[in-house]
Amino acid sequence: MASRVFLHIGLPKSGTTFLQTTMWANRPQLRRQGLLYPGRERLDHFQAFQQVRGANQSGADARAGAWDRLVADLRGWDGAGLVSHEFFCMSTLEQARRVVEDLRPAQVDVVLTARAYWLQFPAIWQEALKMNYDGGFDQFMAEAFAGERRGAWGWSSQDLPAILGTWSQVVPAERIHVITVPPPGSPRDLLWNRWVSTLGLDDSGFDLGVSYPNESLGAAQAALLRQVKPYLSGPLSDGPTRHRWVRRYFGHEVLVPQKGERFYPSDDYRDELRRRSAQAVEAIGSGGFDVVGDLDDLLTEAPSTTGPHPDRVSDAEMVQVAARAIEQMIRDMRAMTIERNTWRDRAQARRTPSSLGSVRRLARRVRGRG
Repeated sequence: MASRVFLHIGLPKSGTTFLQTTMWANRPQLRRQGLLYPGRERLDHFQAFQQVRGANQSGADARAGAWDRLVADLRGWDGAGLVSHEFFCMSTLEQARRVVEDLRPAQVDVVLTARAYWLQFPAIWQEALKMNYDGGFDQFMAEAFAGERRGAWGWSSQDLPAILGTWSQVVPAERIHVITVPPPGSPRDLLWNRWVSTLGLDDSGFDLGVSYPNESLGAAQAALLRQVKPYLSGPLSDGPTRHRWVRRYFGHEVLVPQKGERFYPSDDYRDELRRRSAQAVEAIGSGGFDVVGDLDDLLTEAPSTTGPHPDRVSDAEMVQVAARAIEQMIRDMRAMTIERNTWRDRAQARRTPSSLGSVRRLARRVRGRG
């Protein structure tokens, strides 16, 4: 069994995609340093959480039993291991106990990445918007603070005192490492450096150009996406299809590159954000956890709440964003059409006259038998 397992539990929208992508791409280098990042694909770690939380998984589904397979891989390894998915932060106490028990006799270290709430709430609203949520940003904030938002894109995935309270009942506080996400304007590699120092890695041989931070939409781009949502139909109603084409293509590949203006919660939520931020810092500071970074990072506030807001974007601004998006999509369609036609022409060129003649003769024989 692995001697030690780092369990990275999120939080969502705290640099997890960047860290996971970079680590996955450098798995051979990790193994040479004695750390196993198990699984056949990164999605196995999400599926592992699904099994732990008891989600319905068909026995015929190739991903069913993903947690059991990760544990089996770690049992066949004698170094350290890493399991990473941000949804583990939503584990109940019973589920957290199960995870730690399944990993025995390995020492389990919980790693939690955390970012200031001023930056988190715009990010998690956008993720909800890219999938099934249709409400505005202010509505989302009100629902989150009222406890009406469930799942990954609600308060339950951001409640640092509650999350740390759950995991500290099954893992000693000194083995829970809280990595703070640096505020905007910090060196781009600061989060990565805090991460590798926590895991005790030497990244000198790593390829660090394989990933980039999961960038956010600007206010006008998010407003346009919200206007598009009611018109999604047919296959786009299916979760995985929507994830691929609405979230990844339209959101990340078309709208994000427009580099719209960053937005923040409005003044209506300033006092509540300050209160919850202070509670989070107090819970971390008094809990005996290993802090990697600076707790002041979690108290970062918006430089101004008088800037753009997605609920108050004008129609003219959205038309400009939509025009740029359509131009991008036309170029993308042109490139795909050229590629399709090139492959079609190559396929047709392989159909020599002799082979076509053989096909015709076979067809005549078949018709003759009829």
